Amino acid sequence: MRDREAGARWLEARLGTRAPERILVCPGAQGALLALLGVLAAPGDTIAAEALTYPGLLAAAAHMRLGVDPVTLDASGIIPDAFEELCLRRKPKVLCVNPTLHNPTTTTVPLDRRRRLVDIARRHGVRIIEDDAYGALAPDAPPPLAAIGEDVVYYIAGLSKCLSPALRVAYLVAPSAGDAASLMVAIRATASMASPLTAALATRWLETGTADATLDAIRRETKARQAIVRSSLDGGVQMSPGAFHAWLNLPEHWTRGALVARLRAEGVGLVPSDAFAVADAPEAVRLGLGAPRSAEALKQSLDILSHILSQRPDVSTLVV
Repeated sequence: MRDREAGARWLEARLGTRAPERILVCPGAQGALLALLGVLAAPGDTIAAEALTYPGLLAAAAHMRLGVDPVTLDASGIIPDAFEELCLRRKPKVLCVNPTLHNPTTTTVPLDRRRRLVDIARRHGVRIIEDDAYGALAPDAPPPLAAIGEDVVYYIAGLSKCLSPALRVAYLVAPSAGDAASLMVAIRATASMASPLTAALATRWLETGTADATLDAIRRETKARQAIVRSSLDGGVQMSPGAFHAWLNLPEHWTRGALVARLRAEGVGLVPSDAFAVADAPEAVRLGLGAPRSAEALKQSLDILSHILSQRPDVSTLVV
């Protein structure tokens, strides 16, 4: 119970409430997602997700034999009208959404859209799985969907993205204590319980202020690294305050395959849009700002990227 209490206090500022009886401690966000999909959907069912989404969701859906239908995105994130049209046409069981510092585009869905998404889900009997992996890093973010419609939203807040990759702990907040109890049965059945040692370490960090101090340090480093990105790349970069990744739309003369291959030869890694695309992949790549060990290493990699983008690809590097 102590671990759940610590998680409830950590999430209180985001959710506006403290409800340890609705919280489960899971072995990372992926473990929480697998447990939820196993309870909320069955093989052969359709779920909805942003047209660009977390690769782990696509892998989980494929493993569980779930169909994934894309919901169109624009500059403000997921489009509520597109979600409602999909509900009418395909009747998905679940909407999986990452509305704050979206992976990969870094967009944050505005409050009015969040309210509409919750309303649409209620009217069509759709459950929402909200992945708030980066919510703690986002300055002045709107309240989570779970704070707007706790009756239809299952909320996942992992620690690995906002504190440390070593903390494979996620807090899953269910709509009710009864829903949490049902999920606990599923989690135990799949051996998806959090390691007691890791959960205890996370609790200690949360109780002693180590988590808050670490979060402040990460925010400062994020701000510094974003400044390096802005000074190194001229345009095409989507990067919201607080995001530890960026989304780069490519100039017309480059394809994502050719660019990734060319940069790999230079020792620079990028993730092409294919890894995130539910359907058609745009000519874009994701930049991870945290992968380089230092700001200097990040600057070197970005300088290589900027130089290559300014050139035309060799015919031999073209990848369809």
